[in-house]
Amino acid sequence: MSARVPYNKPYMSAAELCDKLVGQGITIADRDFAARVLKRCSYYRFKAYLLPFSESSSHPRRYQAGTTFEQCYALYQFDEALRNLVFDVVGKVEVGIRSGFEEWMTKQTDNRFWYLDSALFKENGEQVKTVSRVRDMFKDSKEQFAEHYRSKYYNDYCPFFRDLPPGWVAIELMTFGNVSKLMRSLQSDQVNALKMNRFAKTLNVEKYQTLCAWVDAIHQVRNHCAHHSRLFNRNLPAPTAIKRILSPDVALVRTRPDPTKREEDQLNRLYTVLAAVQQLYNGLGYDALLGPALVDLFERYPVAKRFMPSMGFPADWENEPLFFR
Repeated sequence: MSARVPYNKPYMSAAELCDKLVGQGITIADRDFAARVLKRCSYYRFKAYLLPFSESSSHPRRYQAGTTFEQCYALYQFDEALRNLVFDVVGKVEVGIRSGFEEWMTKQTDNRFWYLDSALFKENGEQVKTVSRVRDMFKDSKEQFAEHYRSKYYNDYCPFFRDLPPGWVAIELMTFGNVSKLMRSLQSDQVNALKMNRFAKTLNVEKYQTLCAWVDAIHQVRNHCAHHSRLFNRNLPAPTAIKRILSPDVALVRTRPDPTKREEDQLNRLYTVLAAVQQLYNGLGYDALLGPALVDLFERYPVAKRFMPSMGFPADWENEPLFFR
């Protein structure tokens, strides 16, 4: 690894950045418009949508012949619309998983304060972190439900956390990351004792551990959407056993991350995570399919079609029954 050096690149105005892009091979038809875009969304954020058009081996950076600023901005707009579409569906999945997991745990443990029972969880610190977050959020909350509970009730299950509420309140104070980690932190014997595989099946998922892996991947997608981060061609956790719910007649994108090994199915991209989202969405009782909405999105922003393989979309993905049944 080369030695580190002080960062000394100068600040560049939007107009200067336009000059830089033109010098690197990007055609800008309307410089005033381009400058406004760069001021509005920042060059650093926008750069992620320039890179797919770059010549991979060039140094200093050059962009492919014929690349226009308008193409790059259309890709930026596509990703923005994609995040909005996905976030709406993922939000419903998140709420459903929160509610379903809490209800299942309360019934199976017969303990309305189950999340305070450290014996249910691995000693990896996640349950402690989650309880600490709930405590911090709840003790200072000005919400009417919190003030009402604090003034009228306490829990007689755990004296150390006597002021904390039952699970159906606590689950709403947790981040989705807390919920995901709490799900994965259940002791192996408790997964069996609490019949968590049955819970997974209520959501159209065969195994609880598979569900946990899917929730982790969906949580990452949710955060990229919530924080307005690039989504379309991002590496994501490969959802466990995802090929079991996909049609074998629709060949997945193939990749060779290691040149010394054979090609393999690319499972760590948006397409497979959306498959997990669709399966859970239907498992929660929603009938809507992502496929038609995605087709419409690609039609509105045709520049994105050339990058479908980098999103994991197979060439004939519109034949996938999961998205178009």
